[in-house]
Amino acid sequence: MIGIVFNPISGTGRARVVAERMLAGLDRLGLRAELIESARSGAEQWLRPRLAGAELVVVAGGDGAVRTAAPEAARAGVSLWHAPCGTENLFARAFGMRADAAMIAAAIRAGRTRNIDLASASGEPFAIMASVGLDAEVVHDLSSRRSGGISHLSYVGPVLRQLSAWRPSELAWSIDGEREQLGRGMVVVGNLPDYGVRLNPAAEAIPDDGLLDAVFIPADGPISLLPWAVLMRAGLHLRCPGVRVRRGRELRIHADRPVRLQLDGDPAGSAAGASEYLLTPSPGALRVLLPA
Repeated sequence: MIGIVFNPISGTGRARVVAERMLAGLDRLGLRAELIESARSGAEQWLRPRLAGAELVVVAGGDGAVRTAAPEAARAGVSLWHAPCGTENLFARAFGMRADAAMIAAAIRAGRTRNIDLASASGEPFAIMASVGLDAEVVHDLSSRRSGGISHLSYVGPVLRQLSAWRPSELAWSIDGEREQLGRGMVVVGNLPDYGVRLNPAAEAIPDDGLLDAVFIPADGPISLLPWAVLMRAGLHLRCPGVRVRRGRELRIHADRPVRLQLDGDPAGSAAGASEYLLTPSPGALRVLLPA
């Protein structure tokens, strides 16, 4: 059985349409599938019972929907496929996945899979990346005001507000027990190399190495991040002075005052933030079905 998980508000309702279309397409191809609508309660309540006996879970939604489903897929030993219906769809981009029943059927026949790491930040799971800094503030700002699905335009207001309000904290990190003072700026921790609008701070992250890639971008304020955005888009930032890049199995982010956290583009942790976060990978925890 193939479970098609869909978030009813993802892509301003597009996820439901895509999920129903894939259900019909898989049925025509002789593959049994069923729809699983996500809920606000924990995935262990609405998803875990439905994965018993499943061979594949297809997530029709954005990266937040993948983050919700991935720990349950890993627990059940079920392969995962992302049918992109969100704003950025970084997980699908990383593996070349599409919301296409014929493509999924061909992938099932080919049987190519890859076990990748999952990660957690202070107990909350993520599959792609985590960060503290301007982007996390934007994500929390958007979340506090949203009432339904979002698009790229939804970020304009939060970005403008945070360009005015954000004041970078003094940051440090401890990687595998070794502490390093960083200065003012932001930290991005990558499990996958992909990031929003193709900026890709942790562009060298490897999803199945059992490690997390940590990147510090120095910034005295919001405006000083603009040149870094250009460099990141060009893939030139990792060797620039002031940037720190480390890789490790256990990472702690320290801040001189509470900072907020985002995971895979979703707000995480307390809305008030915290002065320390612990991030660790779970090596090879998630089996991903690869395109044929």
